[in-house]
Amino acid sequence: MKTIVKSSLVAVMAALLLSGTSPAEAASKTQKTTFLDKLFSSSGSKPTKKRRSMFGSFKDDPSYVEVEPTPRKSSKRSKVRIVDADPGGDAGYGMGNLTYVPPKLVPMSGIAITEAAPADPAAAAIHGQLVSANPSLRVLPSARDALLAQYAAQAYRPIWLKDGKLSDRGKDVLQLLAAAGEEGLQPQSYLPTGLTSFASPLPEYDQAAMARLDIDLSAAALRYARDASGGQFDPARLSRYHDVAPPWVAPDQALKVIAFSPFAADYLRGLHPTHPAYGAMKKALADIRAIEAEPRDDKIPDGDIVKKGDSDQRIPAVRTRLAELGFTAEPADEADPTLLDAELSVQLRLFQKQAGVRVSGALGPQTVTALNSAGTGGSVDKLLDNMERLRWLPRDLGKRYVFVNQAAFEATVVKDGKPEWTTRVIVGKPNTQTSVFHDEMEMVVFNPSWGVPPSIIANEYLPKLRNDPGYLDRLGFKVVNQQGKVVPSRSVSWWEYGSKVPYGIQQPPGEKNALGELKFLFPNSHDIYMHDTPSRELFEKDMRAFSHGCVRVQDPRQFASVVLGMTPEEVAAKVESKNSETVRLKEKLPVHITYFTAWPDAAGNIVYFNDIYGRDRTLEIARSATLVAQR
Repeated sequence: MKTIVKSSLVAVMAALLLSGTSPAEAASKTQKTTFLDKLFSSSGSKPTKKRRSMFGSFKDDPSYVEVEPTPRKSSKRSKVRIVDADPGGDAGYGMGNLTYVPPKLVPMSGIAITEAAPADPAAAAIHGQLVSANPSLRVLPSARDALLAQYAAQAYRPIWLKDGKLSDRGKDVLQLLAAAGEEGLQPQSYLPTGLTSFASPLPEYDQAAMARLDIDLSAAALRYARDASGGQFDPARLSRYHDVAPPWVAPDQALKVIAFSPFAADYLRGLHPTHPAYGAMKKALADIRAIEAEPRDDKIPDGDIVKKGDSDQRIPAVRTRLAELGFTAEPADEADPTLLDAELSVQLRLFQKQAGVRVSGALGPQTVTALNSAGTGGSVDKLLDNMERLRWLPRDLGKRYVFVNQAAFEATVVKDGKPEWTTRVIVGKPNTQTSVFHDEMEMVVFNPSWGVPPSIIANEYLPKLRNDPGYLDRLGFKVVNQQGKVVPSRSVSWWEYGSKVPYGIQQPPGEKNALGELKFLFPNSHDIYMHDTPSRELFEKDMRAFSHGCVRVQDPRQFASVVLGMTPEEVAAKVESKNSETVRLKEKLPVHITYFTAWPDAAGNIVYFNDIYGRDRTLEIARSATLVAQR
């Protein structure tokens, strides 16, 4: 009976909290529609609440990958200072070196409190602590306001004390905070300032000290509630390519539940993500840390590259290490245990994919390092980074949705929590990255035309047209003047223009069209969409960051069949008709464009991916900067 009551109370408290806490929707902006806007918009589509710039690019060069619009900066003000913005260099470092600036913290002080001190000694002690500034306890301004309001609402009575001592519910919360590392959080971030460690003796007989502990514990619990529900870091402060609103719990509502619920620790525990991937990462983190706790003196030594069919004295140690990590590594030929046989090569490939190193099936320096460090350092950091990213996701992804993981170069249609269909994708280059955001797919365009954006006209086409005015005519492009008239490319005096060209350029549907046979539209401020491509050979590459932001789909016809509910034959007929046609989805389909460098496979095992944009690095910078700021 107690368990039922406890669960019911937790559910009621959670329902109370969640009501009215949905993120605010951004107000849509209306813009004047020009002739060129209409000309280059989707065929048959009507103006919507958002302006669509559904552009791509094409060059008469078989090795060229179509140019797509560079994602614009978010309207949110970035707090990231770019020290070195050189877009060159290795993949993953296109944003330059970043310095993370944590949100400003303010001292916990209620110097503006006008109420007289209560008669109750415990309440009077808390009132006195709040009136006097406590520079050692610094919180977010919203947390300070919530704390002051809550204590005032309950006449400054303590939240965690009972009979001058820390209550059982207070001890439960303190224990939860001490175990924050199990959730991928940093326990030191939640240590009440009145304690030197979570194991410190409680000042149970010092009224002023106990009052400070009550306030400190409330502030720590509130910080934990925020971090558990929506993450420790604001993604907008990490990168201009993050356009997501973490589902942070409102501090005043969280504090009401924390202050009055007999199961405050259970409530805080329930704020963590419920996505199955979070549970898999949490388990992997615990397993890795258990391995770390065991001393090792059996590192695999360096040596020459060992390929399939070669023998090497290190192979038995490699088999042992792989077996410890859960890979089947029994030798097929017991006569030669030093042989890197076909089965071991397969297991090495599986491990290499999971470890995020080059997949070769051979034993090389990178693989040796990964085997020696598996379960340590890098793996832990990746899990912490991606558990944080999971907190940024909406609580409800939808009953059916499209999930694009940029780091994995994959797009998956998910239904009722299970993969329905998966395909390879191509995403933005490091200096033209695909943004992280959430939207809804509305329509599919068959045999799309493509309008060249002004920036690409000025920067890429104009230099060629100055030397060869008939260049676009030979490619089959249409040149349109400001009156909407199609004119020959060779008739335009291209050398007269600079950054602003008073002509529009359109590529008609066809085999060479940069968007291929199909494009999938979910109107957004980043001008990002999913589409086909004539450069199909690029899907065979392991690293598929080639676009200027849009997401290219390997099997667009099957994708159209899945999202539209049409048969493959119906899709093929529309494509092969060569007619441009826009088909709206019966129901809008949520699309989640994400970035996870660690994600569980079908068996629940964590697979690690390369950090193609260097976003893991920015998270690690943020983690260190936040700890320093909280000291």
